[in-house]
Amino acid sequence: ASGNSVAAMWSWAELADGGRNRNTDGGARKESRCAPREPSCHVREGVNGTAPHRRLSARRAGLLGLIAGLLALLYAMNFGAIRLLTGAEGADLFFAYPAFFAVVFLAYLAGVRLTWFAGRRVAVAVILLGVLFRLCMFPTPVVLSSDLYRYFWDGRVQLAGINPYRFSPEAPELADLRDSDVHPRVNRPWARTVYPPGAQMLFAVLATITPDRLWALRGMLTAFELLAMLALLAILRRLGLPEGRVAVYAWAPLPIFEFAQAGHIDAVVIPLVLGALLAVGAGRPGLAGGLLGGAALIKLYPAALLPVLWKRGDRRLPLAFFATVTLGYLPYAWGAGWKVVGFLPVYFARFEEFNIGLRALLTDAIGFTGDAARFFVSGLLASLLIGVLVALGRSRGNTLPNLAAATGTAVGAYLLLLPSSIHPWYVVWLIPFLVVLPEPGWWYLTAAVALSYVAYTEDPARVPVWALVVEYLPAYLGVVLGFRHVRRRPAWSAENACQSEVAS
Repeated sequence: ASGNSVAAMWSWAELADGGRNRNTDGGARKESRCAPREPSCHVREGVNGTAPHRRLSARRAGLLGLIAGLLALLYAMNFGAIRLLTGAEGADLFFAYPAFFAVVFLAYLAGVRLTWFAGRRVAVAVILLGVLFRLCMFPTPVVLSSDLYRYFWDGRVQLAGINPYRFSPEAPELADLRDSDVHPRVNRPWARTVYPPGAQMLFAVLATITPDRLWALRGMLTAFELLAMLALLAILRRLGLPEGRVAVYAWAPLPIFEFAQAGHIDAVVIPLVLGALLAVGAGRPGLAGGLLGGAALIKLYPAALLPVLWKRGDRRLPLAFFATVTLGYLPYAWGAGWKVVGFLPVYFARFEEFNIGLRALLTDAIGFTGDAARFFVSGLLASLLIGVLVALGRSRGNTLPNLAAATGTAVGAYLLLLPSSIHPWYVVWLIPFLVVLPEPGWWYLTAAVALSYVAYTEDPARVPVWALVVEYLPAYLGVVLGFRHVRRRPAWSAENACQSEVAS
């Protein structure tokens, strides 16, 4: 299975690279003898021949403007629209949210289709509108998560000169720091923090500048998202793809709701991962290792990309990665010792599981709920994931198209095979790679993951089996069918470039 995935990944990479580096004989990659003919959808070379694009007609530009206006309205109203249309309040909001998200997602797909072959001018407008969509969230109260109150609390603890890994919020040593606003809203107040040192440093900076201010957190996350959009724009230019495809991330509802609305710190991970990809493609593995290490200091999961981005025989990337992670942990480990791991060991316990994908379909969905089945299937999927990541790292080429496709495939494999919790904001880092992996299964997952919020209509929160099936089964089928489709079609043709348009 991993061999087929790798083969399909190369087809995607060759499609993104215009077939220029296709290797047909197992040896050195050769230049294509035939230039692609002018496609019937009138894709033209962009400025200085850097990227194929087509100009928007007046009709399409007007339609794009209408879609952008609709998205701005939906993002500005967000949960107010749900309340207005359904009358839902409290836990019922979480049941109505996936339907509202689906409406926003369809409008987003329509916008992406219109910008898929657009050039630089449209890309600039797309980015500005993407920032505007996020600003629309700033006046709204947080609904989807209480994680940001832990951010505020950890920052407050550090501002008092206390290591955040030493005590839980309920510890008597922190009694003087409690208040009636932040402390009662901290989730898991009995547990020490789970967030790595890089995130803690950002919490401390926020607490120093503007403690407990939601607008400051949202502003910081939006700034990092803007960096992610610019990094994706640079990747598109390096790949020779139309810059209008930056809308894939800039207008996506998942990061807008999870970062600008809910305030998840994972927004910082996206530009660091994309920067690491650019650095590897530019032949700067040391910088790539540092950026990837920085991402792992915010959230641990970017470390999964280490075997994919690392070129065998080159020590600079892993050395820079581990040096960055070590330097990040040292100041906190100095005063906390082994407690620096925080809540992490408990996070993998059964009662912390949330929205488990394939493992739940292989166990819970068919009645195998015992610990033995859980451990066996978890070990099997973890081994398969490691094998896929290593295979991708060994098989990938050195060109940026191949690197981008391999990295995106690794992110997708992580999400589909990880036998642990998959919260909606964990899926966001897949979205930038849809510009090179525009397959239905991946698109579906970035929308269907919103269905997991129905879990919060119950106490304790638990994603029902029917929601898991609806969320994951079509995604797996779409990915498998996408692999088969890519393997059967030619690596490049002008018609294929047209046919790759989203929702065509």
